[in-house]
Amino acid sequence: MLRAVVYQLGVDLGTTFTAAAVHRTSTSAEVVALSPRSASVASVLYLGEDSGVLVGEAAERRAVTDPERVIREFKRRIGDPTPLMVAGSPQHAHELTGFLARWVVDRVTEREGAAPDRIAITHPAGWGPHKMARLTEGLRAAGLDDVVFLTEPEAAAVHYASAQRIEPGGTIAVYDLGGGTFDAAVLRRTECAGFELLGRPEGIERLGGIDFDEVVFDHVRASITDVVDELDPEDPVTVAAVARLRRDCTEAKEALSTDTEVTIPVLLPGTRAQIRLVRGEFEAMIRPALDDTVEALRRTVRSAGLEPEDLAAVLLVGGSSRIPLVAQLISMELGRPVAVDTDQSTSVATGAALAAFDARPVLTRTAPPTRPVVTTAPLSAPRQRGRKRPKIIVGATGIMAIGVAALAAVTWADRSTGTTTTGEPNQTATVPNAPAELNVRATVPQNPATSPSRTSSSAPTTTPASASKPTTTTATTTAMPRIEPPTPVVEPPVTTTFSPPPPSVTSSIETPPPPDPPSTRPPAP
Repeated sequence: MLRAVVYQLGVDLGTTFTAAAVHRTSTSAEVVALSPRSASVASVLYLGEDSGVLVGEAAERRAVTDPERVIREFKRRIGDPTPLMVAGSPQHAHELTGFLARWVVDRVTEREGAAPDRIAITHPAGWGPHKMARLTEGLRAAGLDDVVFLTEPEAAAVHYASAQRIEPGGTIAVYDLGGGTFDAAVLRRTECAGFELLGRPEGIERLGGIDFDEVVFDHVRASITDVVDELDPEDPVTVAAVARLRRDCTEAKEALSTDTEVTIPVLLPGTRAQIRLVRGEFEAMIRPALDDTVEALRRTVRSAGLEPEDLAAVLLVGGSSRIPLVAQLISMELGRPVAVDTDQSTSVATGAALAAFDARPVLTRTAPPTRPVVTTAPLSAPRQRGRKRPKIIVGATGIMAIGVAALAAVTWADRSTGTTTTGEPNQTATVPNAPAELNVRATVPQNPATSPSRTSSSAPTTTPASASKPTTTTATTTAMPRIEPPTPVVEPPVTTTFSPPPPSVTSSIETPPPPDPPSTRPPAP
């Protein structure tokens, strides 16, 4: 029988590894061990003939004897309409991803004794609506309907902020180089202890640790070209030996993050050799790709309207960011301090669990931003809070109501003396220097046949270029003008900062001319 447990679950569906963390009330986030040997599990699936599915290490072991039924790196294919062929059967990448997420949720539910209260799942910041729709479809097919989406840089920033103090308004850049993708994003700490995404995130979908593994494997293969050409790709022994060689290349790449040179054993049919690889050689082979990531980070910072010196730090996330050359290039090119996360392989999952617990507004987005932030005031200016807007709108409405009531009273007085003056043209009631979406213009048309031609003395209101156009409403002496609400912002990543309006409100309503003197002609008999 399941016990009543309330907790939030964060899941990082990585290209090469998947991690999970839980957050309970009044406790810190805790990483869940999904594998007997490590906290994360390999993002590898084995689809058996009897519809049985194996995940992680169990699936990797089957790759030696039944490789055509093993599928890996399918996260890169989400959004691709062409299915993956697994043992002659078509499989869509988003459905495989949904199955992996379902497996993680079931493992955590079994451990905790109850289903999570809320689930947050991360995704690359560069994913657009199409890929997010496919991911949502795959999760729903796996029975995960009510989930919260969070970008991987946001989750990493939340985890970093839980350990390091970041003042409200502080800005950090996230450099996320994982197993299969690269993401760069700029985030600012908000007053409510959350984060907002600034600018346009940059991403390189097919760049990560598995590509660096391939670079090392190509280096080894180039050293024994004659031997490789004679191998039989259909021989099970050869397939197993090549798979083992690939694992050795991956381990050698990881060892070069702490050592200056490694030796890679080559154990192929008919061949025994050892290939030496120095860190300098490896960094020279991958430096062009790393230069592309640093340039992508630069573009992200520029899209946020910032300069590198405006950043408090650059946070390194992802297993491949452990490569020493990464920190060297960022420090040299941007001149900013580099912050290395304590556990780059599980920090995203931990941040997702923390964010799911807090349930901040940043989690309500289901798609990453696609346009840079537009600012009309310095970054140091105080932000205008949303709860003040209704008060300002009510003030503008009251001014308009007073103006219209005054015009109606004048018209009534004119009618009592026999005239039909309806008022002055283009009388306006505005909030000076306020955002355009808060300025409401009330126009009272003039009857040219009964009222003399006059020019309004009210000055036009100048609004920021990035703000919406003011709403114009026509009013008469018999009906109150209808005030159209401002058009809401439909794209959450576009943030426009306005200067707060002055406390005084100016109403430019002129007094109509006095009525004509009564006629001295005697009444007709």
